[in-house]
Amino acid sequence: MFWYLVAIFSGFSFASADAISKKASKYTSPLVLAWVREAYALPFLLPILFFIDIPALNNIFWYAIMACTVLDFISTYLFMKAIKIAPLSLTVPYLGLTPIFSLLISYIILGESVNLVGFFGIVLISIGAYTLRLDTRKYGWLAPFKNIFTNKGSLLMFFVALIYAFTANFGKVAIQNSSALFMAVVYFTLLALLYTPVVFYQTRAKPKKMIANSRIKLLIGLAMAFMALSHFTAISKINVAYMISMKRFSLLFAIIYGRLFFDETNIKERFLGGILIVAGAACIAFV
Repeated sequence: MFWYLVAIFSGFSFASADAISKKASKYTSPLVLAWVREAYALPFLLPILFFIDIPALNNIFWYAIMACTVLDFISTYLFMKAIKIAPLSLTVPYLGLTPIFSLLISYIILGESVNLVGFFGIVLISIGAYTLRLDTRKYGWLAPFKNIFTNKGSLLMFFVALIYAFTANFGKVAIQNSSALFMAVVYFTLLALLYTPVVFYQTRAKPKKMIANSRIKLLIGLAMAFMALSHFTAISKINVAYMISMKRFSLLFAIIYGRLFFDETNIKERFLGGILIVAGAACIAFV
């Protein structure tokens, strides 16, 4: 039960980083924010190396973490592209599909399987995550799926959800051949190194501008550091599909943040999604 709570905390941390990023987006480009979420987490992650044993690393670890890094880089680009060219209500609901994708991918890569109750819980959370971010009054329940092959943004986010399922499983492979804390530090370091030259090239940003407004950027980094530590620790202890499902509480937390800090509406319409997520979590918690 404890590790399921850690997975939910990972979702809370992720939603917190998203909310702070939305505040910072008023004066920071999406590409720079993507870099901030990795680079500004390093001041909180790198000191961990002084307090843990550095594991002996094999080729499997490096193959897995490089796969995660490249796929994460691709998914971030696709994510930003999708929300730029299509409404959030036709793109973000696809993230609810990641736990479903993880069922098959986890079985193939890790040999993990779930029982009937756990499967039912994953389905409930996926449906709940889908409905939370869907403006039904404007687009209708099936609009995102109808738009997979007609709307480029919807199709791109569909692939993002699929990529997330792969990165979660490759991440667990890397953890199995190192440790959860070591994986979190190295993974974010590699992502920051990969993003840095791309950000400078694409935005022509000067170093002074990259470190401007450091206080809010450090808050984003702190939230992402908490997310990474809880994510990799939880996923090392429980089934990947279960962990990713519990992390989808981030969408529920995001709705709450939206109402409290951004005066977003349609909260009542999304109440059903929240109930389904909680019900699905209850099923998984008692597996």
